[in-house]
Amino acid sequence: MSTSDVQLTAGMRNNLLLLQKTNKQVESIQNRLSTGNKINSALDGPTNFFAAKGLSVRATDLSKLKESMGQSISTIQAGDKGITAIESLIEQAKGLTTTAYGNLGTDAASVATRKSLADQFNRLKDQIDKIARDSGYQGKNLLVGNGLTLDSTAGSRANVNSIEGMSNSRVTNVVSADTYSIRVTGTGAISADLEDIAKAETARGIASLKVSGTISATAGNFADVSIEMRGNVGRERTLVITEGAESRTVKFFDNTQAAVASTVTAGTSGTAQVSKVTISGSIEEGDTFTATVNGKAYSYKVTADDLVTSAGVTRNPAELRQQVASKLAGEVAKSTDFGGDGTTAASDPLPTTLGTADNTGARFNIAYGSTNGTPNDYFEIQSDLTTGTGVSFNLGATSTNTLDKAVSISFSSGTVVTFTVDRTALDNLGTSGNGTSTVEKNVDLTVSATNLNGVTIERSAANARGSGKLSDGENSLAFDSGTVRFEVDSATLKQAASAQRSNNLITVQRTDANTENDLTVQFNEANTSTISVVSQNIQTDGQGLRLDYAQNNFLDRADIDKAVSSLDFATAKLRSTSQALSTNLNIIQTRENFTSEFSNVLTEGSNKLVQADQNEEGANLLLLQTRQQLGTISLSLANQAQQAILRLF
Repeated sequence: MSTSDVQLTAGMRNNLLLLQKTNKQVESIQNRLSTGNKINSALDGPTNFFAAKGLSVRATDLSKLKESMGQSISTIQAGDKGITAIESLIEQAKGLTTTAYGNLGTDAASVATRKSLADQFNRLKDQIDKIARDSGYQGKNLLVGNGLTLDSTAGSRANVNSIEGMSNSRVTNVVSADTYSIRVTGTGAISADLEDIAKAETARGIASLKVSGTISATAGNFADVSIEMRGNVGRERTLVITEGAESRTVKFFDNTQAAVASTVTAGTSGTAQVSKVTISGSIEEGDTFTATVNGKAYSYKVTADDLVTSAGVTRNPAELRQQVASKLAGEVAKSTDFGGDGTTAASDPLPTTLGTADNTGARFNIAYGSTNGTPNDYFEIQSDLTTGTGVSFNLGATSTNTLDKAVSISFSSGTVVTFTVDRTALDNLGTSGNGTSTVEKNVDLTVSATNLNGVTIERSAANARGSGKLSDGENSLAFDSGTVRFEVDSATLKQAASAQRSNNLITVQRTDANTENDLTVQFNEANTSTISVVSQNIQTDGQGLRLDYAQNNFLDRADIDKAVSSLDFATAKLRSTSQALSTNLNIIQTRENFTSEFSNVLTEGSNKLVQADQNEEGANLLLLQTRQQLGTISLSLANQAQQAILRLF
């Protein structure tokens, strides 16, 4: 031991040690009060420290999982919002089909209304797909799941498109793979709807209406035939017959034709009477002209042969008047005993000049000739008597418009429309006979499809409208496995029917199903408790809602029925999907609440292991501070024994 070391007494050393221990305890308590923890490191209590650490770490992990659950809830809510919006569009589409059912007539207005409703239906369908695709959240979209797609092959589409009169073939709303055999059959024979014919005959004052012919292989069409009547009683009538882009106009019943009797030379003593009948106005087939001699009538009715020359050339109005004057003169001549033999044979001659030898002994002389080489539109009658009471005679002439008009119209499509206008019936109708009647044209051409199960669906141009009527433009054939669609060109479809063309339209799987949009939610830190929210296909394709575009512009009731059936399926699937999402949402929300509360339990447990009791620690500090003061006093008293020695000096 060094002689320089300071030696403390035993009392002082004990008091000093006690004071140091108290100071250390004070520092420890002050640290607990400042940190709030009684264990701040493994040195403070390894058992509690590591136990608390484990609870704290688990609580932290669960808190992170809770955040993930919150994001998953938002993803499900986004999908649910999408479903709610789609359900609203489905209800709107149902309203359109209800309106379509209320406009099922075959008249043009009803057909146009249903086409407009079909267009609106298609727009709603497109919006459903857009809403489904817009319902994603942070890269996950629970409404566009599945991933499985099917479609027709490009080669088979090309084969069907090669059929004359067909294009843009495809299969939509594909539910399962299938093969469809597409065929075109028929003779192209043209007819008309019998009910439409009956209505047109009654409304327009016509009879024997017939629509016939064979559709052209290069200019055919499925257009209806319209018959429009114009005019009034006692005036010229006009008929406009229209098919597609072609129209024909026929005028008749103009009432301008006339036969007029006049005196050329009055009959007096020594002078024979000469009178004539003049034909005027516009003449048509069926008009009747009458000459009356001394009360006896002689008539001629214009025939179709009078309208043309022997060479088949149509006579102009002047030539036709001349023809009628000649024919009426002939009727008078045949009815008069020119030969003097008491007979009126048709072989009796018709003189071209007055007073010829052929008239010897006859009562009258008939003359029809020409002036300066031009045929006359009149003929003359001269009495053979120049004395007595027979020197003069009475001559009258009248004309009667035809009572009916035969009409025959041919169109470039191959359609022939024939009918007779009944003048009496038309006059009885008055102005109410004016207007337009539409006659539905039927054509013996059919496009059909047969699938692998042997089911055949067809659309025929020979059907009545509303019963699978084939039309220009897009046509649809709905199978359980998909909807076959193609566009028809009636101008050339007859070629395919004549050649009995057919080809297959094939659908196959294009992409495999996938789970990339499925949502997996982790519930515990060990990843032993999870839930998988399976994404659903809420798009309108065959793997989803099976909601296709409107078929055939809602032309038939069956097309509307198909749309309604699709809407019902879509509604059921939306409800099922919404229920599944709601169930998953409730589970995740429950686990989120549980995780939040359980995390608090873990945190609280961790705190119980390491946190200090502030009141207790405060009391301990106060006690130790008192001990510090007492220790200081004790040390001071122990030191006074050493100070007593100084008093000796």
